[in-house]
Amino acid sequence: MTIDIWTSSSIQHLSDGDITSFQEIVLRDVKNKSLNSEERTILINNLDLWLFCLRILRKDIELQLTQSKINVREEVRRMRIESFSSDEIESYIISENKWRSNAIKFLTAIERKNLYVKLLLDEQDID
Repeated sequence: MTIDIWTSSSIQHLSDGDITSFQEIVLRDVKNKSLNSEERTILINNLDLWLFCLRILRKDIELQLTQSKINVREEVRRMRIESFSSDEIESYIISENKWRSNAIKFLTAIERKNLYVKLLLDEQDID
């Protein structure tokens, strides 16, 4: 087992920078960016913190999706009031729908990692 700052400290003793560094590793993992063996070991050694970070990411994306829906309605309303062409409005809606689709794909990737970490935690409990 590799010792790292997260496994050798309780969560209360971690700095904001430490937490941010861990969250960056989790984010790269969700995005399937290659992690080095040390980063992978850090994740495996800190399953609870990994799961916690995934839950935060999920909530952030869910909030962004909700806020986006509201923003699109307001922006389309504003565009109509300001007499934007229907092509301009449609273009805006299409670009927002693309963003929304990508955000949902990202949310799905978070959920997959979430399930993976839960399986690892269950295995850990069995051992």
